[in-house]
Amino acid sequence: MVLSSAMMLFQGIRSRLRAARSDRGSNVVELAVLAPALLMLCMLILQFGLWFNARQAALASAQAGALVAREEAATNSQWAGDAQAAATRYYTRLNTRLLGGLTAQASGNPLNNVYVTVSGPLGYSVFGFFGLNLTISATAGGPVECFRPSTRNGNC
Repeated sequence: MVLSSAMMLFQGIRSRLRAARSDRGSNVVELAVLAPALLMLCMLILQFGLWFNARQAALASAQAGALVAREEAATNSQWAGDAQAAATRYYTRLNTRLLGGLTAQASGNPLNNVYVTVSGPLGYSVFGFFGLNLTISATAGGPVECFRPSTRNGNC
């Protein structure tokens, strides 16, 4: 009786060892399956960070141009060129290469609302080998600032 229970215990240990040997190498296979997915997730996080930072730089540049446009549109006929130059100058002073090429475009009615749109291709792409080309665009604007004296019947 004691011998048979010891024999059963020995057989149980042998079967567990045999089962453990059959799982040998499964960690390597699991890593080989999960590693590409983890790398892709890390690359997506990096790409999102680059896109977000470039979008913020474009928006800040557009806001700088819109400030000039709103101030000058009522009194200066060259307000569009000045606003575009201000947006470009602001982006240049940021000293970043997040946008591959910057395009600033001023638009709107100088009597009501004016807008500045800054756009350009994303300078860096983690997924360049897939041919992923992202374009960043940001627009800022608002009503034209104008002092309207009563002697001019409400005109600037």
